[in-house]
Amino acid sequence: MAPVRRKKAAETAKEPEKLTIERVKELHNQIRESPKYFNNIAILIDEYKTLLKEFGTDTNEDLNILTRFVSSTLVRVFDHIITTKQLKLTSFENEQKEIVRKWLKSKYNDFKLCLVETWKIDIDNEGTYALKMDNLDSLMKFVKIESKHFSSNNDEPFFSNRTYKLVLQHLLITGNLSQMLAHDATIDNFLILEFRESYFNKYWDLRYFFFSELISILETELDPHTQQLIVSNVITVIKPQPLYDLKNPELTMYVENPPKTVSNMRQFRSTFEKCILKLINLKLLPEQYKAFLFILHKRIIPFFNNPTKLMDFLTDSYNLGFNVKDISLSILSLNGLWELMRQFNLEYPDFYTKLYAILTPELLHLSYRSRFFRLLDIFMSSTHISSAIVASFIKRLGRLCLTAPPSGIVCVIPFVYNLLKRHPTCMLLIHCTERETADQFDDKEPDPAKTNALESSAWELEAVIHHYHPNVGSLAKIFTQPFNKYSYNMEDFLDWSYSKLVDNELNKRFKGELAVELESWDSLLGEEGYLKEYVY
Repeated sequence: MAPVRRKKAAETAKEPEKLTIERVKELHNQIRESPKYFNNIAILIDEYKTLLKEFGTDTNEDLNILTRFVSSTLVRVFDHIITTKQLKLTSFENEQKEIVRKWLKSKYNDFKLCLVETWKIDIDNEGTYALKMDNLDSLMKFVKIESKHFSSNNDEPFFSNRTYKLVLQHLLITGNLSQMLAHDATIDNFLILEFRESYFNKYWDLRYFFFSELISILETELDPHTQQLIVSNVITVIKPQPLYDLKNPELTMYVENPPKTVSNMRQFRSTFEKCILKLINLKLLPEQYKAFLFILHKRIIPFFNNPTKLMDFLTDSYNLGFNVKDISLSILSLNGLWELMRQFNLEYPDFYTKLYAILTPELLHLSYRSRFFRLLDIFMSSTHISSAIVASFIKRLGRLCLTAPPSGIVCVIPFVYNLLKRHPTCMLLIHCTERETADQFDDKEPDPAKTNALESSAWELEAVIHHYHPNVGSLAKIFTQPFNKYSYNMEDFLDWSYSKLVDNELNKRFKGELAVELESWDSLLGEEGYLKEYVY
């Protein structure tokens, strides 16, 4: 009998079946049919990981559709497993069921890690965006169903902190610092924006646990770049609106039965306070310093138990402004200190000394000049400030006018006029004629209470009357008239610029006839750069 030849294993082995949407549906139906098909979960997760690797190198519409379908299928699988209590530990389980439960738990955790890993895919197209958004919604859905079904008793309050922390750990490190907007340090990060609008702003319990979990995240070892990325994402989340209405807080919950502690506003304020203090003590970028200072008085201070803890941060920010030559940092830090002094009786005797130091020649040339004068008008609004200090500010501002552009001087004149109306004892600066020839004002003295400004005169304001720009000169003449007019509205002068001054002159109507050249010329200059026939 002739020997029977055996076929090689390579010839008889079947090629692995290619994954299709129909195959995914078949595996899903088998899982729902009987626990004996639970191994299909591992197959789907492995296929999902393979698809994600392909997704990270190249994407097409078919791959995108299949990947999203596998992801949504696994979400439905684990949704069913959780709601049917197959992941919940019970006291009457036998050893085999316990083994299955632990296996299912490990696969569930593995799948959640796959979902957050998709946020690291660095490809910009609509398919990638849709996948990442789907996975954010899926993870937040798991937070909700876990909070309902993972409690020890059916009626016991519970919130799924573990999954929520996993979401935040990976969500807050998405985006790119190169996308950070310089003016407010927020990041144009679609995942963070979606989380903010769909979850954070709508549900109180998610806001409450956001800050408690963020504290534990910040306590882990993070490199400076990651810390700065987290800071910008947090600023993006909390900047647009207050955390809650201070007068009538509406506490809409995301989970059905959250822990009672979420209603404890004092506990929330304490947690929020610890979280913000940790954030501002990180190694921040100057833009992030500025962003915190911008939102401090409306988004942070009202929700602190003890806002005076911010004093060190504000003082450091003031000094940083001079160190990095960005006076806006110093201005904004003084705004925060002012809020603490006004609302919480913070004693800060050097406030006006630090404010006086900001009045440098560069100030009236800067783009944020108008913001500074708005704040300065608030800081100097009290009638209880000593006349010596007010006189020093008037003298220093007048001195700045000698080298300032017309648009800057237009801000100073009405401000000084209002100061003189508010503090009549300073009228000596413009009305007293019995003065020594030498100016007694000490421009080098840093303390505004010791400059001898009241022994001087505001001769700088008289010099401005003769300014080359007619609008500036006519405005400054207000100091030569009786002080019986109402105080100026500063908002009418803060946004003036060169273009606005020029437009004002161009649109001015002249009375009578204008003086013109006797002879008419075809051009302003000749070929050689001047008019030969003109008598110079």
